[in-house]
Amino acid sequence: MAASSPTRVAPAALTLPTSVRTAFPPSRSAALERLAAVDATAYARTRNHLRGAVTRLSPYLTHGLLSVPEVVAAVGDPGSKLVQELGWREFFQLVHQHEGAAILRDRFGPQPRRAEDTGPRQLPRALVGGRTGIAAIDDAARALVAEGYVHNHARMWLAAVACHLAGADWRAGAAWFQYHLLDGDLASNALSWQWVAGSGSARPYLADQANLNRFSDREQAGTFLDRPREALLGDPVPPVLRETIDLDLPSEVPDLPPPTLDPMRPLLLYHPWGLDPTWHVGNDGDRWLLLEPAFLERHPWSRTRLAWVLAAASEVPGLQVAVADARELLAARLAAHARGEAAPALHRAHPAVAHWPGPRDELPTACAHGWRGAAAPRSFSAFWNEVRFCFAGCR
Repeated sequence: MAASSPTRVAPAALTLPTSVRTAFPPSRSAALERLAAVDATAYARTRNHLRGAVTRLSPYLTHGLLSVPEVVAAVGDPGSKLVQELGWREFFQLVHQHEGAAILRDRFGPQPRRAEDTGPRQLPRALVGGRTGIAAIDDAARALVAEGYVHNHARMWLAAVACHLAGADWRAGAAWFQYHLLDGDLASNALSWQWVAGSGSARPYLADQANLNRFSDREQAGTFLDRPREALLGDPVPPVLRETIDLDLPSEVPDLPPPTLDPMRPLLLYHPWGLDPTWHVGNDGDRWLLLEPAFLERHPWSRTRLAWVLAAASEVPGLQVAVADARELLAARLAAHARGEAAPALHRAHPAVAHWPGPRDELPTACAHGWRGAAAPRSFSAFWNEVRFCFAGCR
């Protein structure tokens, strides 16, 4: 389907399901409590298992309630596997910072096995509905919609089935994930799908049934994944995956009046990726969270995801919410400030709001500031080899 403008709904309709609120309490205090419980040693040993000691910090990192430097400092071991995985997050952000919307195009070349008749939002109907007959795959697809969270290994399984077995365009899967995932960072999501699909890596990811059984505690056999790797890549599309569906991803925004800005008060602008309630906490000023309809038209979110963001934003004292285009909102304000007729405006930098005008605080990073190249690194290994030393003295 073609992208459509978000529908305006009453703010009271954007309530967070109790199950999601329980699984991921939308607050910085909950994030800090979860951070204190992280076991980096257990993470390294068990992280690929669905029952493994994963941190479940990703929604808080994506939306700025925690920063990567805070997590690195809490872990205390810059050489740990967890810290390296956090390096992937900063690598993806750095690529997004340098390449912008180009992250939504094949980065290294065409996706292998992409069907000629595939569409930008076409995925196998059975995969989306959790009806492939493979228990680990179907459980993950259902959890994506119901909970807004899926274990990273299961995400890779879903992506591999979509791209390699069904020949779906990776962008369709990325849009599906971006819509539902509470932690759906645009760069991490798009570039991870490319990594699995083979348009962002020389070695596409593929898992067979034995891999799923090992890491999901199952003993399923006789599925379309219960074959040698060569057959998985070379055989025709399995019958259960042949019927496709054009994803319907309607987006919503709260129906709010246009923002009224007091020109004589400092303006602190928030975005969904910078919801840290401690940001300039002692400074006077009006605080506004901007939800941009153009972004949500291009990259729609589910109601649950939007409700989680709004609930997390409510922790910022005095924060008001506006549905507005940042450039339109800020143009007159910045011009008035330049003439000495208005107080300053400030926001926190992030690749998703690179188009926002005006002064900004830099995004806190643990190692990305160590990259000195004029262009984005072409691979994680190139990035990591240059910047990993920064973790010992992260800022």
